[in-house]
Amino acid sequence: MSLALLASASVASAQSFTYVSTSSAPSTLVGGAGPDGRPFGAAAWSGTSELMMDGKKVMSNFTCVSMTQPNNAKVFDQHMICNGGDAGGTWTSTWGCAGAQATGMSCWGHLQGLTGGYAKRIGVISGSGKGTMQTGSGQWNP
Repeated sequence: MSLALLASASVASAQSFTYVSTSSAPSTLVGGAGPDGRPFGAAAWSGTSELMMDGKKVMSNFTCVSMTQPNNAKVFDQHMICNGGDAGGTWTSTWGCAGAQATGMSCWGHLQGLTGGYAKRIGVISGSGKGTMQTGSGQWNP
């Protein structure tokens, strides 16, 4: 899944945002078919996001890794972690995703600011998409 994120965070109040992301095809795939014939494994990829926050457009880059979950032990179909950054700083996000990339997937996640204007901030994010395009929204808390 190639959902990504974010923006410059220099304001000390909560900031809502929307985003549109485009990702590359996975650069690394690990896994195969399980005993039941269903695919399992992990993938890594990168991409860019165009974010709208406080009426301003911000471009960011991201790298993600996801892993499918076994049928007998899952809440989500996949778990994902992404690192991203823009001129305002860097962040990481963790996600739970339902559905399949090829037919449509919805994801919900947690934001953790790492450096710059994002340092020591947390937030929430959600998104959905199919293939290499995703859209979503989120909020950084102060």
